[in-house]
Amino acid sequence: MSGGKRITVRALSRGTANIVRALAPHFDLPPAEIAARLFRAPAVLATGLPPEVAEALAGALRESGLELDIEPEDAPLPEPGPSYDVALYLRDGGRFREVARELALVLGCALGDAAAALCATPATVLGAVSQATVDALRTRFSPLGVEVDASNPATAFYDVFYAGEDAGGLATVRAVLGAQGLEAGAPPLVASGLNQAQASQVWRELAARGLVRVVDQAFQRFDLSLTAAPSTPEFAELLVRETGMPAKLVPRVLSRLPVVLHAGVRSEELAARAATLEAAGARISAQLIAFRSFRLTVEELRDTPVATELLSSALGLPAAEVRTSLARLPHTFAPPLGDTRARWLVAELRARGARVTLEAP
Repeated sequence: MSGGKRITVRALSRGTANIVRALAPHFDLPPAEIAARLFRAPAVLATGLPPEVAEALAGALRESGLELDIEPEDAPLPEPGPSYDVALYLRDGGRFREVARELALVLGCALGDAAAALCATPATVLGAVSQATVDALRTRFSPLGVEVDASNPATAFYDVFYAGEDAGGLATVRAVLGAQGLEAGAPPLVASGLNQAQASQVWRELAARGLVRVVDQAFQRFDLSLTAAPSTPEFAELLVRETGMPAKLVPRVLSRLPVVLHAGVRSEELAARAATLEAAGARISAQLIAFRSFRLTVEELRDTPVATELLSSALGLPAAEVRTSLARLPHTFAPPLGDTRARWLVAELRARGARVTLEAP
């Protein structure tokens, strides 16, 4: 039996991808491969090490936040498990900045890149990672108000949404789907429940034309809206029980329908969330947030310089243009905002005393 040792990483618990830069000089592996092994843990990080070297290196790595084992180099290799894609859902827009900072640490990227990834819908931030990494991410992000969704592409199902604007584009999509034996439905959802091979083929043929969006069902989240409701004391009590809203707000909510009752609901939770309300005589609609967009209206403002800097960066507008717009309130900004970016801006502006609203374009 060989006397050499190996280091097997079990999880990237407290560590970050910045560890890669520190590890690269000590391992005969490219940095990209080191990062891949960390996120695919359990994985062998080094082998053929003298025992004293393995102990010293393992100690330093544990201090950096890695969970690992020192094993004989001829021990059975870790069994590869399923790999997952990971998406984050930020429920509290007011915590956007701290979540973006944590994500930048995990990915080893610039803060701006992490913020952009977090604003995507869905915010798919990692691919081909192990269950251990999924668990570590949930441990790290749950205290920040973030829900971590994971999907195994090999067993996932995908939906295809038409993103074009004319009949010619739709005909092209129907032809591509038909070639795979899929019957296209009415837009926007033109095909549902595709496996990975089918979804990949559709994406290869149509992505460059901008005609479709292919969304993993595991990453789909919905806003559940109340569109009509009975004006009875019993239904008011039901709203309080189901949503936790204060009873004194119920009359105001019912006077402003439609209104979102539950935000960011997973698809498998939709039916149960809607059933009780519908049984009481309400009408409910669900909007897939991947396709929701908003325009921001600033009605009142206290700190113009801070708001100018924030909006210029978030909307991609020149600071001078934003400053001019904020001098004549109320003002609605034209660039559409996705779900997370919209909730982040509203939270930050309101925290600074601004009065702002979101409207569908």
